[in-house]
Amino acid sequence: MKSSQSTVFILGQDTDVESLVGLLCRQYPVHKVFDTQLKRHYLDSFDWRLYRNNRVCGWDMPDGGEHKISESIFFVRDKKTSDSVCEFAIDRIPRFPRDIAHQTCRRILGDLLDARALIPVVIVNVRSRQFNILNEEGKMVAAVRVESHALVDDKGNAFHIGRVIVSPVKGYRKVFMQLKRYVSGQLRLPYEQFALLDEILAAIGKVPDPSVYAGVCKLDDSLNTWEAVRLLLRYLFRVMQINEPGLRDAVDSEFLHDYRVAIRRIRSLLSQIKHIFPAGQLAYFKREFYWLGQITGPMRDLDVYLLTFDVYRQALPRAMQENITPFHVFLERHRKIEHTRLCRKLESKRYQQLIKACRAMLDNENIQSHATASQETINAAKPVRQVVGKCIVRLYKQILQEGSLITPESRDEDLHELRKTCKKFRYLVEFFHDFYSKSVVIGLLKILKQLQDHLGEFQDSCVQTTQLCDFAEQMQQEGLADARTIMAMGVLVEKLNARKAVIRAEFEHCFETFAQPDNRVAFMNTFSLHNQSRGRTV
Repeated sequence: MKSSQSTVFILGQDTDVESLVGLLCRQYPVHKVFDTQLKRHYLDSFDWRLYRNNRVCGWDMPDGGEHKISESIFFVRDKKTSDSVCEFAIDRIPRFPRDIAHQTCRRILGDLLDARALIPVVIVNVRSRQFNILNEEGKMVAAVRVESHALVDDKGNAFHIGRVIVSPVKGYRKVFMQLKRYVSGQLRLPYEQFALLDEILAAIGKVPDPSVYAGVCKLDDSLNTWEAVRLLLRYLFRVMQINEPGLRDAVDSEFLHDYRVAIRRIRSLLSQIKHIFPAGQLAYFKREFYWLGQITGPMRDLDVYLLTFDVYRQALPRAMQENITPFHVFLERHRKIEHTRLCRKLESKRYQQLIKACRAMLDNENIQSHATASQETINAAKPVRQVVGKCIVRLYKQILQEGSLITPESRDEDLHELRKTCKKFRYLVEFFHDFYSKSVVIGLLKILKQLQDHLGEFQDSCVQTTQLCDFAEQMQQEGLADARTIMAMGVLVEKLNARKAVIRAEFEHCFETFAQPDNRVAFMNTFSLHNQSRGRTV
């Protein structure tokens, strides 16, 4: 750690550190303060949320040295300046922000990580030696710290990254400036150009912020429909593959969530962009991805209840809040069961065949040539803008039609069907958004999101009122719930039913806002084929 007032110099891979320290000691009267060794675990989420927000998080574990550190230290620092944001002793790496007792740190990491877990991204052996520069009277007038960072990449290659950090002491600015000139001029050490973590990651070839979460699919209107859909399916298949290991290892709930979102988007492409696959192949993929959605659903449902548990607890009167603790035990138990079941499914011959078939399909550049009848793949060779434009407009008209038919007497399922149509529409717009004006699309999706959020909250209340009752009955059968727990669960169901009634009553106004004439004109003008811009990419 360094102060923002300190100056950092780089030690090259071939620098003789001992000779450098010897030169420094001969030039200045020094007092060696400490010589420590530690093992540093740099931590972040799978999608590098801390790094992307200019934060460096780590856990330093004592690993020898003349002045052995007695405690393991957890820290969060500013990536650019290395200034401490928070730092405290802790005996193990916390998995989630909720595992951290330090309130400030828990809040900071909670805001950035949400449901994501902390995982080690690189482990470094650090040797740190500090020397105090003294004047003739023996007073400390500056400090120099020499740090050596040793690490090994996945192929077993060793790297050594060094730093010399020169820090001032108040009242001795002149000495500090002289010391900097000596290190730069006489010792010929270059100034630090990049943050230490950046240099460490670059040395081992690790790239922060995996590109799987960036818009890496480049589509333009010169592509035919099959070429464009194949690029999107490749992207989504890659998202599945990247998240599968974290899903299997149960690192955090977001791996399964992202895996399932990719499945839903694949199913949407398969069902909405018609006549580009041979019928038999299309039927196979639609059936198998539906199955994949079904087998991943139970575990995701339990994840959602666990993530919402504190909200449930806070919704109860204070005297009843501890009464639903058995519900959390129940959820954790069944999540482990469902995770085991899901992992078995992912090891099954059926799943492996699906993965193999996906790879074969995505490697096929001319799928339309394998059709048994030309009508099956009639859209495959057509310009993607033409085919997609018609699909988007069709779905928008379907939203208007379904929404206009919903009355206060309509079934709950009707609102759920409208929600699914909205989701399909949104997926297509997001896939092909740069065929249109970016600023206009952002505004229209914001209007759509308001309707989707309303429908989503209504659907959640419908499902949860039923499922909480089922959970309460199952908990009784398993001996996990006494009368107080059942009563608390009943209060939750009553609150959800009351909220459901309010949301249902507000639907008409919400839909009218979405479907008002100005919005209809904006949607139709944007997504009609003749209004699409040309030569844009995503």
